[in-house]
Amino acid sequence: MDAVARLQLEAEAAWQRARRIGQQRAARPSASKSLSARDRVVSTLTELNVPCSPKLIAAYSEARSGDALDQRSMASIRRDERRSWESGSRRDTYVLPALEGPWFIAGRGKFVLSHWPLWQRIVGPLSPRVDHLKVCLRLVDQCEAKVADPEMSARMCRLLGELARTVPDALENAWNSSEELDTVRIRKAVLAELNLIEGEDQKGRQKEAERAVRSLNEDDQLWGGTIPHVIANKAR
Repeated sequence: MDAVARLQLEAEAAWQRARRIGQQRAARPSASKSLSARDRVVSTLTELNVPCSPKLIAAYSEARSGDALDQRSMASIRRDERRSWESGSRRDTYVLPALEGPWFIAGRGKFVLSHWPLWQRIVGPLSPRVDHLKVCLRLVDQCEAKVADPEMSARMCRLLGELARTVPDALENAWNSSEELDTVRIRKAVLAELNLIEGEDQKGRQKEAERAVRSLNEDDQLWGGTIPHVIANKAR
């Protein structure tokens, strides 16, 4: 095994340990009103476990808690996270921008967590669709779970109905908002599409991650590189 591959495996093992810590913390019961906007973003990303847009983060967090989350607060969270990193302080996890291939620049439209493996923080051509389908599966789980809060379950199911509209054959009538959801049908439709594209997406992301390890330093692997920097490294 070459040095790059070994370092990548070691980094992913560390990220997985940090992820388990993050999941444990996110699972602790806590009233949403006592959580900061950053905590709610971290909790949402931990639960969904895919790069997410501010709109999706806000929608899921509101469905989860019943309290609105202002999308505009996420721009300041991103700036605060970078300042914290540059100051030398180290948190258990940082809210980062997803890295957009092929240049590994910081994307403006998706957020990720720093303890995720590098391949998971990279967005390739198929990634938005794969991640959308995975969120649908997470919501199916939420709707099927027996929870003590029926209002939360109803909100989760409404969000699932909105997101599943784009999945072929998931809903009998995609534009009938009053239709009762058939979660078995939705799961089957989502998995049918996911099975077609997930493998190709993951191979592409992992290949890009290997290239990023060779091209970028630690800071750029987290926060994104610049196009001239990446071009210069590729030219060597």
